[in-house]
Amino acid sequence: MKPVIGITIGCSCGIGPEIVEKAVNDPRVLDICEPKIFGTAVRGGPRDCGAASMRAVDDAVRAVMQGDVAAIVTAPINKSHWAAAGCPFLGHTEYLAHVSGARPVAMMMAGPRLKVGLVTTHIPLSLVPKAITIERICEVTRLTYDFIRSSSPASLAVCALNPHAGESGNMGDEEEKIIVPAVEILRRDGMPVSGPYPADTVFHRASQGEFGAVVAMYHDQGISPVKTLDFAATVNITLGLPFVRTSPDHGTAEDIAGKGHASHGNLVEAIKLAVREAGNKK
Repeated sequence: MKPVIGITIGCSCGIGPEIVEKAVNDPRVLDICEPKIFGTAVRGGPRDCGAASMRAVDDAVRAVMQGDVAAIVTAPINKSHWAAAGCPFLGHTEYLAHVSGARPVAMMMAGPRLKVGLVTTHIPLSLVPKAITIERICEVTRLTYDFIRSSSPASLAVCALNPHAGESGNMGDEEEKIIVPAVEILRRDGMPVSGPYPADTVFHRASQGEFGAVVAMYHDQGISPVKTLDFAATVNITLGLPFVRTSPDHGTAEDIAGKGHASHGNLVEAIKLAVREAGNKK
């Protein structure tokens, strides 16, 4: 029996409704699952759009928690529209952690050639140094390892924060004070992890097969290389939730919404990963 996969339509202002309609009629999707759509396209301003897309996510979460769907796939939302609707959370990852009560969670971008777990996500770059703690690095690395442990290679690389991995403290001391101690704790626990490695080389090394995944310190540090390598096939997956949730790696693309030529290929990849992970979880 094919699993039922819940798919939210995202923000009506963007390409979400369009790509969802295309995806749920695509043989690549219909051959592996029964899609169930959550959400209704609405007209109106940002507050209406944001509120409607939030309700869709709430309904999908309720369904997956009750076992009515095997996993959820979320189409892109406009974070400013969620804020206009009164949502205090900065994106799907933070919101899903809150409504599910899951702790800890982590964002991962999973592509064919590179997988990256993020220590911090949607925060200003100026706040990153204070947000990376030994505990948080350990949490994200463990979640990332759980995701890749059955693959090959199952080793993990931890990325540095500063240029040249801090250059022995000359370019920043976060490596010596925070990242190295975290790596040592994880290695004592028997985890195949090493680092910190400079960001300008570690993603290339991982893409060549030396590591199964990289743990990056902040959003653009980790997402930029994985999207550069495989933009069309990279999928966002939230680690640590009590259910499977995936999402395309692109935004709402409001500039092309309603024109009929938005590609649904990345959404198909997100659905395929959701089906696969739901099977693993089961």
